Amino acid sequence: MLIKQAKIWKFISSLKLAIWLLGIIALVSLIGTLIPQNEEEVSVYQSWWFILLIILFALNLSACLLSRLSLKNRPLGTLICHFSVLVILLGALIGMLFGQKGYLKLSRQEKANSFMASESKEVNLGFSIRLDDFIYNENIDPKEKLLIYSIQNDAVCQMDGASHKNGEEGLIAKIPTDPGTEREISATGYKIKVLRYLPDFVMDIATKKVTSRSSQANNPAIEVELRDKNGARESFWVFARYPDIHQSKTPNFNFVYHWEMRRPKDFISRVTIIKDGLEVLKKEIRVNFPLQFGGYSFFQSSYDPENLNWTGLTVVRDPGVSLVYLGFGLFILGLCIRFYINPFFKTLKK
Repeated sequence: MLIKQAKIWKFISSLKLAIWLLGIIALVSLIGTLIPQNEEEVSVYQSWWFILLIILFALNLSACLLSRLSLKNRPLGTLICHFSVLVILLGALIGMLFGQKGYLKLSRQEKANSFMASESKEVNLGFSIRLDDFIYNENIDPKEKLLIYSIQNDAVCQMDGASHKNGEEGLIAKIPTDPGTEREISATGYKIKVLRYLPDFVMDIATKKVTSRSSQANNPAIEVELRDKNGARESFWVFARYPDIHQSKTPNFNFVYHWEMRRPKDFISRVTIIKDGLEVLKKEIRVNFPLQFGGYSFFQSSYDPENLNWTGLTVVRDPGVSLVYLGFGLFILGLCIRFYINPFFKTLKK
């Protein structure tokens, strides 16, 4: 009783202090969201004064609960909701004080057992992660097509640096360019199948191996397979910027790749976790679908459009996240008790 009457206690447990602290935290959080945080330096949310604000708010909230605590007058749902906020704050504080965040860059077939944290120090993972493959996909515009013309009508004009038929004359098929698409070419008995797409086609002269130099559309091309009525197959490349260069030996058709600007769809890292010399986990890391192992979460965060052989992963360790989830669970439970369970029992009593 004496404690609750002390001036310092009245100050700590006052509602005015809670409003001021909450307003300052909200303002600082807004500033921290609008201003990009440098990963190499301590961010707003990791600074000592922001952590101190959270601690003061937690103390204020605890004092408010204790000063107004009354099991007789306070419904159980309300108490659980108030307690859940403390649990969430505790989890957030643990994450701020003991959590780790950094960046990991991996080339294809490279493995690493540590990463650089935001405090510019190396953190040992306790296991290794290897990049097996990096996959980059794009959205295909519906206007993008493989146009097939009958060679009997070869009226061609130059337009925007590429060859096009005069209108629709001689056009016998429009094929979507999604890899795996297969269509018959009108009633000719031939079938065409799209095998793959490369945004920046290049061929190694020595090995004849075809790859993409980058994800930039410097030399877009699609590989197609042509099959005749007897089942004979022929595969060749059709280039968007060089429509007169294709490797088809069939004299019946002329192929034109009508390319449209593509947008990034997703980029995926296929990785393997290695612990004590054994491969224990294989998984794909996608945007918003991280890999979680050993207390760490690996998020797909970046790539180099000029070099698709490496990936950038954000590494996060947050030991307080379980308490945060528990707090939100308690908050939902308190709301259910307060607005659904208690009214239900009251109606039964009537």
